[in-house]
Amino acid sequence: MRSIAILGNLCSSRSWPEDVKRTMFDFERGKIRLIRGGKYPTCHSVFIDDDIRAVIDPASDEAKLLAIHRERPIQVIINSHCHEDHFLFNSRFPDAALWVPSLEAAGFRGIDAFFDQFYESGDIDDKTRAAWDTFFTDFVQYQPREPDRLLKDGEILVFGKTRGRVLHTPGHSPGHLSFHFPEEGVLYLADQDLVKFGPYYGDKGSSIDDTIASLQRVAAIDVDVYLVAHGREGVIEGDPAHIQRYLDVIYTREERLLTLLASGPKNLDEITAEGIIYGGRSLAAGAWELTLSEKIMMDKHLQRLEGLRTVRQEDGYYHLA
Repeated sequence: MRSIAILGNLCSSRSWPEDVKRTMFDFERGKIRLIRGGKYPTCHSVFIDDDIRAVIDPASDEAKLLAIHRERPIQVIINSHCHEDHFLFNSRFPDAALWVPSLEAAGFRGIDAFFDQFYESGDIDDKTRAAWDTFFTDFVQYQPREPDRLLKDGEILVFGKTRGRVLHTPGHSPGHLSFHFPEEGVLYLADQDLVKFGPYYGDKGSSIDDTIASLQRVAAIDVDVYLVAHGREGVIEGDPAHIQRYLDVIYTREERLLTLLASGPKNLDEITAEGIIYGGRSLAAGAWELTLSEKIMMDKHLQRLEGLRTVRQEDGYYHLA
């Protein structure tokens, strides 16, 4: 990969040379570009190279993002939601305006509010909090700041010729946003990432029912291309069958859970140990243990199935109804 210095020297005009485009961008449509990231804690970024230069989820390739910024400053950074793998490089653009979901603004204002998204009061021990603090200080370089604009469903963002419509698509997180660019036929789904693994709803404020409703909503939008924040390519044909397959993972998980309960009552710890989602593996993302995600997600499935009167709970054990 070219160094940031070389990229910066090449990016000397508004008209990107073709070889630089191939190096810098992994998708182009109108003024919309995709910059791929890698594994956690990065994600793919959407760069809008219009009169107002903006990056949605600046957490992809730091060298490329800074090279773009040196060529002509990025004026706006937009976060689809308040997760560290989406605001990883926010701090590199202190002079850019910050636009964030209205429902998740608190997490950008201060680190304690960020942790409140994941942990109930008193649930985070000193060791875990210290690990998070080190990760945020040394790697993420988290810097609290007041957002300049709070985004809500239906707003139209004007960058020049490029216009994007804000879609509130909760489920993954309460304020999660997607962005529809109708003229370009592009829909950025952010962490509704259409990966084979399926949807993630392991935060305190995540919701399975909201995830289902949001996916059904975006599936009804006619576009040519889905851009997503994770996965190898980040660019997917705009066929709603991809969304349906992703959505079906939720129902497959529930079928496996019901099959498990058919063998006899189980408590939440026993269900978690079965590894229906993560296969019982001990995995970590930053200072977050994915075993905890498994437990939270299974608990949400159980609550949903109780609401559907498919499962009942008695003395801490779950039975088929």
